Amino acid sequence: MNAADPDLGVPVRNFNHHKDPALRIDPFTAFDRFRDEPIFWTPELDGFWVLTRYADIRDVLRDGETFSSRHTLIPPIDWPKDRKNKGQRASAEWAGYRRLLVHSVTGPAGAAVASAVERACVRLVTRLAPLGRCDLVADFAQPLRDALFAALFDVPEAETERCARWASDLLQDVDPDRRVRAAQDFKAYVGQGIAACASGERTGTGLLHALATADIDGRQLRDDEAVDLAFKMGIGSVDTITNSIGFSFRYLATRPDLRQHVVAESAAAADELLRLHSVACVARVATRDTEIAGTRVRAGERILLSLALADRDPHQYPDPAAADLDRPDRTSHLAFGSGAHRCVGARIATQALTVALREWHEVIQDYALAEGADPRTAGGAVWSLDTLPLTWPVHDISERQRHDLHQVQQQGGPL
Repeated sequence: MNAADPDLGVPVRNFNHHKDPALRIDPFTAFDRFRDEPIFWTPELDGFWVLTRYADIRDVLRDGETFSSRHTLIPPIDWPKDRKNKGQRASAEWAGYRRLLVHSVTGPAGAAVASAVERACVRLVTRLAPLGRCDLVADFAQPLRDALFAALFDVPEAETERCARWASDLLQDVDPDRRVRAAQDFKAYVGQGIAACASGERTGTGLLHALATADIDGRQLRDDEAVDLAFKMGIGSVDTITNSIGFSFRYLATRPDLRQHVVAESAAAADELLRLHSVACVARVATRDTEIAGTRVRAGERILLSLALADRDPHQYPDPAAADLDRPDRTSHLAFGSGAHRCVGARIATQALTVALREWHEVIQDYALAEGADPRTAGGAVWSLDTLPLTWPVHDISERQRHDLHQVQQQGGPL
């Protein structure tokens, strides 16, 4: 047994979160066969641990000293850029970055995102409602992603598609060359934008401009620091919202009883659907020998933290596979992580899903999966849904929707 193997007696399962066949059917139930095991080892991808319990996953996320976020993906990639600072100094450095990002996305950039997403929702629903059918992913979720990213970075929406492709390659592909190229291309893209903002060639209220002109702890933010932060925010913003919306609507398409409550309780629905469909898998590396879930983990070993496993843990949530808008602890979910590295854009993403649910269901409630539809999913660092064909009766269009459609047509808006 080599240094990367677990101790004898520890459960060993052949599991690859990029290629497991069950992920193509439903990534959120793919782990159910492991529910009786708090922790197991897989030899795939050079070997790593998988935790299955909410409490253990939360504790690892919050313990940055014992579990490093140096590599947040399995297989690993050099993201973000490795720094020489370690331990407490690195933690203090990240705390400064986090304050900067939080200030950036809750200021003018955050307001611009909220406004852009709401306008896009109304425009999209107005266009789609008279059609009686759509691919929810391509026709609604992805355009909302484009509106969110464009507002956050203050760039044209047309540039989002290639950014989304880079994010997909980085987060879901196992080909190391393709992942490295995706990271390089995305970093080059945000780097050019930051340089243009720094030189005065580009102005605006977006995140790129904020990073180009920011200071941290009394000093100007270096170019490489600004690029790393923009890269990290960009990767998360173009992928997570698309998949969260897609999986939420896939679930709601089978729950007419729940859909009738979504407009009045859109914020509660967003939180509960995020818990139910936590799309991210992140990794940590043990910095020293330790123990998790009663098992010895050695320094240098990797741990996969599936946030879907945490948020569907029956030890934490009663009836975890069902959405309950009255669930008292629904906001305790780990969909955006926990601790010092909790997603900075969590508020923006939650607001975007809330608006999407409200605006859609104010106009279209009686929808279902198209006959013969077989939406396929994929794994990796982020669970994804490739398509979601929906249909609904056109005569169900509301008076408000007819008014909005007329307004868009009168103004010459996009249909």
